[in-house]
Amino acid sequence: MAASPTEMSSAPVVSLSDIPEGTFRAVLVEMASELRDSVLAKVAELEIPENDFDSLRVHPNGALYYVCDFGGGMPLAHKDRQQRAESLAAAAVASASFTVSVPISSPPIFHSRPGATNKLFLDFNGGVVTNTYWNTDPDYGPTASWDCRPYGFDADETTFSVAEQQAIQTIWERVAEDYAPFDIDVTTEQPVPWNNHTGHVLITPETDKNGVHCPHFGYGGIAYVDVFGDVNYSHNYAGLCYSPAWVLNYETAGYAEYEAEAAAHEMGHNLALSHDGTRTAGYYPGHDNGSISWGPIMGTGYDRNVSQWSKGDYRSANNTEDDLAIIAARLAYRPDDFGDDLISADPLSVGTTGTVSQAGVVETTADADVFSFSASSGMVNIAVSPYRDPVSTTWGGNLDIILELYDGAGALLATNNPTLETKASLAVVVNSGTYYLKIRSTGVGDPFKKSLPNGYVQYGSLGQYTIIGSIVINSDADGDGIPNEWETTYFGGPTNAVAILDSDGDGQNNLAEYITGLDPTNASSVFKVVDFSAPTSNGVPVVVTWTSIAGRVYSVAWSEDLSNLAFSNLVDGLVHPQNSYTDTVERAGLQNFYRVEVQLGP
Repeated sequence: MAASPTEMSSAPVVSLSDIPEGTFRAVLVEMASELRDSVLAKVAELEIPENDFDSLRVHPNGALYYVCDFGGGMPLAHKDRQQRAESLAAAAVASASFTVSVPISSPPIFHSRPGATNKLFLDFNGGVVTNTYWNTDPDYGPTASWDCRPYGFDADETTFSVAEQQAIQTIWERVAEDYAPFDIDVTTEQPVPWNNHTGHVLITPETDKNGVHCPHFGYGGIAYVDVFGDVNYSHNYAGLCYSPAWVLNYETAGYAEYEAEAAAHEMGHNLALSHDGTRTAGYYPGHDNGSISWGPIMGTGYDRNVSQWSKGDYRSANNTEDDLAIIAARLAYRPDDFGDDLISADPLSVGTTGTVSQAGVVETTADADVFSFSASSGMVNIAVSPYRDPVSTTWGGNLDIILELYDGAGALLATNNPTLETKASLAVVVNSGTYYLKIRSTGVGDPFKKSLPNGYVQYGSLGQYTIIGSIVINSDADGDGIPNEWETTYFGGPTNAVAILDSDGDGQNNLAEYITGLDPTNASSVFKVVDFSAPTSNGVPVVVTWTSIAGRVYSVAWSEDLSNLAFSNLVDGLVHPQNSYTDTVERAGLQNFYRVEVQLGP
């Protein structure tokens, strides 16, 4: 049924006779023949699967859109709804991000890629929808406007509660993960200005404030097809527009993961994607494989831990369109964030104590992020994890990771790819030297298996990851007696301080500043006696007081003159917080001097 470019240039390859009885066909029959042929040509151009005709609709102007019941709706089929609601509420209470309710006008603001030309606005505020093609469609009235209700699942529609804010964050995180490989900012902040590269997904209940049915009444979502970038796509277009895409807000806690998957799915339609189904069903719900259950975003993988873009790489698929290529043709892939091989490797972010912390994105199936680091002899502990929803019962991530460790000569030392996990980790004892950490994506299992398909191919295994861990590092990289951590704190790097220089001009060089435990960039931060007391000029007791610093040991010496050779040691081993010494010996001299010395503690 699909048309090649050559065939489509002469005539549509989908005719009215190819369309089964139903709502879509009924509207086509009533159309003028020229407009109907244009619609059928669009069906052929988009290679819309025959199983999609039940959910395909057409505006009187010829624009196609999907009404998505997600194979019977998104309600939970085999999970305890109350348990999920309680879990979400408990997570919200435990979250440090949200502590109080906020006005509907001020939802939590998130951006996945600030500054990107393309945007996807996840709209939780509700508001008036007018001047759109939805308003002029006879299936919905026509209706002059809908006064849409805000997102939520409690009785108060004036504020977002702590739990509702947590749900908004969950939805944003999961949608941002689905679109992480692409050059688009998924945001909860209304863009200013709007333009035809601004996607708009409105997540709202199916009836508005006046009880009027919204376009998605009875459906999980609804959206026009292949409209992103059109001149009349945008909300602020002078004429009618094709936005928003609508997503059902279940007015019960515990559905955030479903609403997120639907939001990514409906935006997929705006970007020209059709449904992923099978030869007999319009939607493919995915399949099990232990913890790494899988489903396609353009299907109904709502109960699956791994959801990905697809090109029909599973048994009995009816749609082999290349999701990634179609999306990238409209959004482009985001620029590669890190080098792909040992030659172009980027330095791994390693703290002065050897703590590893890094984040990145695998943008394409060919992408491999490679990081270099230096280690002293000891254990290298590295764990790399894809995005995983911290609240919902399903993971929400797209990326499955292979982790590899190479030595300075490029020899592979270790690799890890757990069969039933998407994360990977390494614990390897190494000698001093340079090493390379390589992160790439993978698939697992056999989704084409005739009996009980499982797993997924590498194709859609893309997305965000974080690296944590520790390595043994040289505590004094330049051997100047000043540890890396202190140099980094005050000079921005482990080799930036020059030990013999007096950076702040207070009379102490940087090495002395470190030993005394003071600030080498502040001339008023000096080591000195801060108090000296005696009853008479040569009476007793004499009390000497100084500023004491943790990790230092102090000694006190006495002399009748200031010659170093003349000083006699009075006491050693005064450990912080000791900050004074009392001399009870009556001195015969006319003048007496006390010297306090500081050394690094044990």
